[in-house]
Amino acid sequence: MKTKHLLTTILVFAIALNSLAQQSCPKWGPYVKTVGMAKNKNELMMADVMIPADGLAPFTYACSVQFGIGKSGGYCGIQLAGPTEGRIPNNIFSIWDFPNKIQISSAYKAPLTFVGGFGGEGTGLHSHADFGWKPGQWYTNIVKRWTINDSTTQVGYWIYDHTAKTYTHYVTFTVPEKDAMLHGDIGSFLENFADEQKHSRTAIYKSYWMLTDQYKWVHPDSLVAEAGEGSWKAERYGDDGVKATSCGTSPWQKKTKYAVKQKDRPEIIPADVYDLAAYYDHSQKKIFVDWSVLQTATPQLSYEVHIFDNSTYSGNAIASLKGTDPDLTSVSIAVKDLNLKSQDYYITLQITDIFGQVSPVKKIVLAELKP
Repeated sequence: MKTKHLLTTILVFAIALNSLAQQSCPKWGPYVKTVGMAKNKNELMMADVMIPADGLAPFTYACSVQFGIGKSGGYCGIQLAGPTEGRIPNNIFSIWDFPNKIQISSAYKAPLTFVGGFGGEGTGLHSHADFGWKPGQWYTNIVKRWTINDSTTQVGYWIYDHTAKTYTHYVTFTVPEKDAMLHGDIGSFLENFADEQKHSRTAIYKSYWMLTDQYKWVHPDSLVAEAGEGSWKAERYGDDGVKATSCGTSPWQKKTKYAVKQKDRPEIIPADVYDLAAYYDHSQKKIFVDWSVLQTATPQLSYEVHIFDNSTYSGNAIASLKGTDPDLTSVSIAVKDLNLKSQDYYITLQITDIFGQVSPVKKIVLAELKP
């Protein structure tokens, strides 16, 4: 009888310990970070994130790319709200205020995106879009910077959906610093932001890339996983990733370093323009040029249009226009002494994508339209 009582006591104690483990979360993290990349000045940062179906839990934020930008910083990733909030799984992109206290502003937002301020952990500008990410599917979070003037820097946020094979531009913020560069090691973290039940949750991170100011691709040789005091674990995922679990694990894990292997550059398709059209408005004496870039193509960053008076598209253009705008796909160009009744004109378009790739030249002939 004593043996039976002892076994019952041990079983109850084991169940109690397991319950405690299920209710324990780390004070911060888990946090996955690249090693030895902080010295770079970068044009772009990106990393992949996936939440497996068996690692899904309410009130989860899986930050994919935490970054420095000039004298401040920000973060982005995917989030799952609470079960009673009725929210579709969303993304987040946030940048903290800069020391000069000049307001960060939104230069662009997709129709699905909401933009507002945030507080509680410093202050800054925040965006989210309820785009409906799915467990078990990979999403590349991409942060790209560029300049269009001498006083501010633009910082844009894209997600590449590996299942749909599409890029989506969700938001661009204007930060109050001239030519601010992306910098620091790329960080990722898994957060329970409001789950009092402290369910176990998992996120997998991989494929960390930086595109330097010299447009050279660099990647880490190792990743470090760590967290504050509490229940968490991390394990290697493939050649270049880490699988992190927060809450409900036993025993608790210590800081761990993982060697990773990656190719010399990420697998990115070439830049491409899908279609091009143009027409001449006689009353305004302007040529309107319109083009499209598919969502399955790499995203546009800048464009360059030239108009020639010869079919070889050579010599000096009679008019040209170029600019940097990821979302502009239609321009008007004022022209003088255009005579479509006597000759045709020849238009070229070339774009540069957010990865620094230049598309092939797209050409079209502008002719007088007859009924």
